[in-house]
Amino acid sequence: MARVAAVEVWTADVSAAERAERLLSDAEVERAGRFRSEPARRLFVVSRAVQRVVGAARLGVPVGDVVIDRTCRLCADTGHGKPSYAGRPELDFSVSHSGTLVALALSAECRVGLDVEEADRRATTANLTDRVLTADERASGLPFLTLWTRKEATVKLTGHGLTVPFEALSCEGKAVRVLSPPDGWPSAPIHLTAVPVPVGYHATLATLAHPPTVTLHRAEPLLAAA
Repeated sequence: MARVAAVEVWTADVSAAERAERLLSDAEVERAGRFRSEPARRLFVVSRAVQRVVGAARLGVPVGDVVIDRTCRLCADTGHGKPSYAGRPELDFSVSHSGTLVALALSAECRVGLDVEEADRRATTANLTDRVLTADERASGLPFLTLWTRKEATVKLTGHGLTVPFEALSCEGKAVRVLSPPDGWPSAPIHLTAVPVPVGYHATLATLAHPPTVTLHRAEPLLAAA
């Protein structure tokens, strides 16, 4: 019988940015100050704060002791890798944001990847259909953003990011088919689960365990209490 993995999905609105900024590191505060777009700055602030408060709650440490490592597993660059909690490999997490929503998936039982997209992105994605979807995906009739979030969640799980061409991933089913696996690609199947998020968004969770048990949480109480 397949092992059932528990995954938590935490969400927060950017309206929490004002009280969240005090939870950032000095380097993060400095980076936030360089944003020219206020909506983008608020997303950054809430994203980093949610990563810290959820990590602190699950690791049982003060928020100030949470160190987020962004070393790439594939090339060892320290600036663009999938985030992790430094020195605490027992927890895997993935973070995404779009519109005014920040979302984080976390598990102690399997690797995860999460992507969330605002449904209003239709106008900016319409011209991508022929370039990033496989023939099977186009024939499936699934909404473009459903397929897009599946692809994004997959490469967030693996840590490959946009180095993997999206047209090389076929995500019309419940598991990902990769046409030519790159170096470092997991040998286990990557499974896809739709995540119920607020109206106006699409979200997909990718896991190396199936089926996951997903529990939903709001992060604002953690932000307020930290």
